[in-house]
Amino acid sequence: MNRVTSGKGFKVLITTICILLVVALITAGNPAVGGIVNGFIIVPLQRVATDATNSAGEKITPPRSNEELEKENSELAEENRRLNEMLVEYYDLKKENDELYKFYNIKKNNEDFSVMPSTVISRDPNENFYGFILDKGSTDGVKVNDPVMTDNGLVGYVCEVNLKSCKVTSIISPASQVGSVDKRTGDEGVVSGKSEYSDDGIAVMKNISAQNTVKTGDIIVTSGYGGLYPKNIRIGTVSKVDYDGYSGMPVALIKPFEDVRTITGAAIITNFSGKGEIDEFREESSKASEKKKS
Repeated sequence: MNRVTSGKGFKVLITTICILLVVALITAGNPAVGGIVNGFIIVPLQRVATDATNSAGEKITPPRSNEELEKENSELAEENRRLNEMLVEYYDLKKENDELYKFYNIKKNNEDFSVMPSTVISRDPNENFYGFILDKGSTDGVKVNDPVMTDNGLVGYVCEVNLKSCKVTSIISPASQVGSVDKRTGDEGVVSGKSEYSDDGIAVMKNISAQNTVKTGDIIVTSGYGGLYPKNIRIGTVSKVDYDGYSGMPVALIKPFEDVRTITGAAIITNFSGKGEIDEFREESSKASEKKKS
């Protein structure tokens, strides 16, 4: 519909014209009535009609050119792009802040830790035990055997180091051997991986004594023996107590607190109280023994 004919002023104008026509028919041939009608009805209606016409005319604006419309669309598109970029930056910053807060909690709860925040940058599709690559390397102070964890618990250790990255062996890999202890009972063992459980993200606690009292739901933590891992770092909970099919010895299936198959970030513990103490002691004892023999 045309903007002029749909405007309020135009509708008032048409209504006024209709009233004038009716009044004209009524007063035809009667000058006295015509004078009264003219003074009290027609003149005011004429003024209303004039105002309505002027109002309708004022609201008529010339259409914008294609160039103006294209310019406006271009400006709106640019503003939309800029807002989307700001939104992406906001989500990135929020994610980074959330990760840093997790690492802050690790440091807060373990003041002796030297914590190196890192991000998972790739995964080897041929890796059967869900190892991953982190974006920190030797230039950041990372070394082989450094423990790797999240605020939920232990996830593995550094097995290879490059200048700007490192590879992590996960706790569900058979190559991982973590001294562990049942927090409730004190039963000790070694948490490692087994191929039949890796796709479910499950680890196995082996070398448990035959007299153990481990039960489903028990919390397993690091023992700290050997100086490779800090003491008392959470590993997971016991999901089942069973017996090894080859040795007949008891084993416990462990569901890690952190799913290594899906993590996107982790903290590399580059130093902690007691790191390597037992290994260093053994090395010094071995050297002293050899010196004594010679």
